[in-house]
Amino acid sequence: MRKIWVTLLLFLIISAGINRTNAQTALRPDDPIVAALDSLDVLKFFQESKFSADREKLNIYKFAPDSIPVYPEDIYRKRMAKIDAISPFPLVYNDAVRAYIDLYAKKRRSLTSRMLGLAQLYFPMYEEKLAKYNMPLELKYLSIIESALNPTAKSKAGAGGLWQFMYRTGLMYNLEVNSYVDERFDPELATEAACKYLKYLHSLYNDWGLALAAYNAGPGNVNKALRKSGGATDYWSVRPFLPTETQGYVPAFIAVNYIMSYHKEHNIFPAQPKYFNYEIDSVHVRTNVTFDQISNLVNVPVEDLRFLNPMYVKNLIPGSAKPYPLNLPKKAVGTFVANEKVLYQEIEKVVVQNENKPTDAVVSDVINETEKNPTETKKITYTVQKGEYISMLARKFQVKVSDILEWNNLKSETLYIGQKLTIFSNEPVAPQPAPEVVKTNTNQGANSSPQYKYYTIKSGDTLYGIASKYKVSVADIMKWNNLKSKTIAVGQKLKIKVG
Repeated sequence: MRKIWVTLLLFLIISAGINRTNAQTALRPDDPIVAALDSLDVLKFFQESKFSADREKLNIYKFAPDSIPVYPEDIYRKRMAKIDAISPFPLVYNDAVRAYIDLYAKKRRSLTSRMLGLAQLYFPMYEEKLAKYNMPLELKYLSIIESALNPTAKSKAGAGGLWQFMYRTGLMYNLEVNSYVDERFDPELATEAACKYLKYLHSLYNDWGLALAAYNAGPGNVNKALRKSGGATDYWSVRPFLPTETQGYVPAFIAVNYIMSYHKEHNIFPAQPKYFNYEIDSVHVRTNVTFDQISNLVNVPVEDLRFLNPMYVKNLIPGSAKPYPLNLPKKAVGTFVANEKVLYQEIEKVVVQNENKPTDAVVSDVINETEKNPTETKKITYTVQKGEYISMLARKFQVKVSDILEWNNLKSETLYIGQKLTIFSNEPVAPQPAPEVVKTNTNQGANSSPQYKYYTIKSGDTLYGIASKYKVSVADIMKWNNLKSKTIAVGQKLKIKVG
């Protein structure tokens, strides 16, 4: 009988230990770290077709595509000790950390791949800012905990951007928020603010674990936890007294340090983003200009402009005495700069025509200027060709991007070659042949007729670019050619008044 009681007691002790371990390691269903990672599932900023080719080069362990490697506990401990030896952070390995390693290495593998891809876009800038403030470079991983590197991430509490600033904290670090601009979502400005804030938090506690906890929960909650702990001065001693969400914050940070160092060993490789950091540059804008207008000018999809410029709330860069940045692919910067003056002239005409209207009405007119639809429509089934994107098709058929999305029940602006689209529009008018140059009466005097040159549209041409080339306005070109929209086609002849 005694043996039975001893056996039963041992069973109860072991069961209690297992349950306690599970309670410690199980992630909460509403864990904001999991939610941030899940937000990458709908992000359309990757070249998925490049992934398989790159995988072959990076797969040094020759894993099968569907292989999910799992290692003994001792391997995880040795790897963590290796990266801990060269880090200013105390990178420990325990059940709480392992739970987040499993999140990135097992449960959300495909999203971890996307996160690794976005790191190639943001980490070079992060490292530059952190070095400027003499901060540990490992802090770049904190942005993964906050947003999973999704620049448009928003929390239920109202925090936003890569570094998830709350409204008031953003104001403390001069991040502007108004009806048109929210600088909490600007990658560079928010990173600068995060460096300053983290430096301040570290000065309060002289412990990076507590500084990270304070970034998540606020210094007030950390101070309360310190008092309840009876004088502890490190994160792990204070952890039981912190808010539930913050108890998982530092373990998740440690897990990200691990997965970023050992993702290849877990058969996880970066999904290639559309642009790398070195392929992006910026210009500054002082005039109301919409993403649709910029897209028309530089042939960059509106969806890409939104991703690269998440600080603009309404897809509009507002006119201001303060210049606002516009991030563009480098290949598009030259086109924008060369045609910038002509673009502003067209926008100024809209403003002048509406000078007696309230500001919001003028902005509305600017937004709608290039989005006028023809009155007579016809249903067209169009097959997407190589190199085409949705704003290009909207211009071609004189419709709105939003209409194409609605007509085809599309959730994003990403298109693929061969895709069938339903479009309700007038069919494009075939260009009429015309001689390159028309000579007219050149006698001097009040009755002399104007002289015109005919320009043949080439691939990549825009009305803005042509107007800039001949030092005329887009409105003049439209008037001379009786154009009802800014849509032009390759091979079309345009009459340009010269002299």
